[in-house]
Amino acid sequence: MCNCPKVTFYEVEFKTVGMKVVANHKNCGDFLNDDQFSAFEKELTKYWGFEEKKE
Repeated sequence: MCNCPKVTFYEVEFKTVGMKVVANHKNCGDFLNDDQFSAFEKELTKYWGFEEKKE
């Protein structure tokens, strides 16, 4: 798991591990943890112009 303090939108790449596609941090090469992935997902939906889910 990635322990980097801040992961920006442009530092994330996707790799295949078996039959799964996982998000990795380009600088350290580790998988994103849950909090980092949630932040990345919010930034991605904002960048693409989709509205966030309201729960």
